[in-house]
Amino acid sequence: MREDLLGYLLGALEPEEVLRVEAMLDSDPEARAELERLRDSLRPLEEDPQSDQQQSEAFEPPADLISRTMDFIESSKPQPAATPSLAPTTPLSETDPSQRAATARRWRIPDALVATVSMIVLGGLVFPAILEGRFEARRTQCQGNLQELGTSLAQFAISDPQQRLPKIDLRGPLAFAGVFAVELKEHDLLDRESAIWCPSQNQPSSPALVPTKLQLQNASAGDLLHLQNVSGGQLAYTLGVMDDQTYNAPRYESRSTFAILGDAPVRTVDGDQLAHDGRGFNLLYEDGRVRFVSSTAALETQDQPFVNLENRIEAGLNVNDASLGESARAPFVWVKQSL
Repeated sequence: MREDLLGYLLGALEPEEVLRVEAMLDSDPEARAELERLRDSLRPLEEDPQSDQQQSEAFEPPADLISRTMDFIESSKPQPAATPSLAPTTPLSETDPSQRAATARRWRIPDALVATVSMIVLGGLVFPAILEGRFEARRTQCQGNLQELGTSLAQFAISDPQQRLPKIDLRGPLAFAGVFAVELKEHDLLDRESAIWCPSQNQPSSPALVPTKLQLQNASAGDLLHLQNVSGGQLAYTLGVMDDQTYNAPRYESRSTFAILGDAPVRTVDGDQLAHDGRGFNLLYEDGRVRFVSSTAALETQDQPFVNLENRIEAGLNVNDASLGESARAPFVWVKQSL
């Protein structure tokens, strides 16, 4: 069980193995407790949130590391004491016990030292590479999810009479950004509901299913808030635009500069941070291109993707003002999301 849980945390399991482990976690409290213990033990190995270039520099070992390590190991080998060639050899089993203990200590301590140094060197080389590989794999999977959803949104827009993306209501239970996923599901365009969950973020053991419009409309106030939070998963969706002084969904024009989807920021008690352990976020543009924006580049971007031109988390001020909001976000702060 421990090996399966470790593989689950590192993202190294096959899809069917992931389902088996998640089923076990749902039914076995001991397995969930063991998962938390493993997660705590791996936490010190988490990536340091810095730029990709800094990460690469941090993982670069010294050029002469291998040669210096081998020289150290060679110098640490115990040297056998010189023995006269004509002197009779006394079996170790017949010598004084104190001599046997001293001999054992003389050999074991250097061996332990060499082993320890070797483990430290290998750990310093291997662990950062494993973590960086895990980061790249998860980032790539998130990008694949966005491209898949982008294809579905393009099909939705092509079938719309005005060639527009899904529109968010200005009042009622459908007045939230995650309604994008609901609309795709209603039109049989959401092939994988798991595509709205990014493996780089903390996913629930059993991601919630995307609700239907009828479920949202019939939900109680408390249930509605929960459904609005989970409907869009861990993605941010375009909140719409002001088109000729009227709020509307963006017209799909295959623009290379207009973002329509992205990895939602992570909400914490200390304030928002970017996805992917604070290192950046993926953006999907109308033309189908996906770009990873690092945390450093995000600060230098004039058109911030998660706010409009007035620095508000609301719909864009014009047809070219892209503004993304996480699942439960309404297009404007004054919008009432319940009936």
